[in-house]
Amino acid sequence: MQIKLTKEELKKLNGNKDGIAQLLVRKAILAEMENKEYTEEEKKYLEEMRLNMKIEYYLNSIAQKTVQIYDYELLEVYKNNAEFLKDKNTMDIYPQLQQALFNQKLGEEKVKVINGIVEKYKINDLLKEYMPISTEEVKKEENK
Repeated sequence: MQIKLTKEELKKLNGNKDGIAQLLVRKAILAEMENKEYTEEEKKYLEEMRLNMKIEYYLNSIAQKTVQIYDYELLEVYKNNAEFLKDKNTMDIYPQLQQALFNQKLGEEKVKVINGIVEKYKINDLLKEYMPISTEEVKKEENK
């Protein structure tokens, strides 16, 4: 099987050697994957992975809408880690600090989104329906 790039792909990559190489490798891997036969267990595992990625994508798409990074927060992170960062160039470290802070806030927002869903669907009430009654309650029932 021959691996080829389309005119559109080449135009989009605009001569970027690394991009062209990555796309060629991706296409070659996809071609190899076509011949792979998966067991039922592997298929279930792959479906679960796909579903987990879809859930993660959904949560991120909702949570990232509310995440904001302020300069004073970055300054605070820098000050709190000044000893570790003292030999680093501020201009080099700034994007890394910004990304770390964004990831932290994104995680916090995802928890809020999940908690909102838990409330909306009254998961805590539903949970009670599925939990076995405590052994103390069983004893009370037996003594009646």
